[in-house]
Amino acid sequence: MLSFFASFFVAAAITSVYATPLTRLTCTPNAQGYSVSIVSVVNSVLEWGVESTPANSEVLIGESFRGLAAPDFHVQQSGQDPDSFVIKDIDNSNLAVTALFTPSGFLGDLVFSAASESGNQTSQLFDIACQNCGSYPGYAAGTACTIILQADNNFCAQPGTTASASLITTICNGSTEQLWNLVF
Repeated sequence: MLSFFASFFVAAAITSVYATPLTRLTCTPNAQGYSVSIVSVVNSVLEWGVESTPANSEVLIGESFRGLAAPDFHVQQSGQDPDSFVIKDIDNSNLAVTALFTPSGFLGDLVFSAASESGNQTSQLFDIACQNCGSYPGYAAGTACTIILQADNNFCAQPGTTASASLITTICNGSTEQLWNLVF
């Protein structure tokens, strides 16, 4: 015969058992001032870039005129709270990657536009969460990174289907298509 205490303990234990998902550990990359190439995890021939010398309003595509895996960008902390990153061209720090607005929100192309002097233009601020981070030039500053528009964290950077297709922001869905490596 179970005592009242034992019955109460068993009942309490049964009703309080539940599962919680494990939190995925992430890190933020630190390129330490080095320029990086931003390469697709799913298709390593797709990387952030442009067809020719970057200019204002130029749409980013999945290949670079500088060549595959050649550094194209400075990924810099914005200096704003909360922490975020501004992604600028390596040869022209006055050009920053910018998410275009559409009537339905941020779904649209990534383009170069004039970099914000204050560092707080919301369409130029990105959160970057990586599964692994490193700090050795020649390796990855971050691997399997999600690049999220800080103004609306429902939107992630994703490549087009071909190298000549536009890079876009689209609804974050956790797919590997939305993962990038930041390579020194």
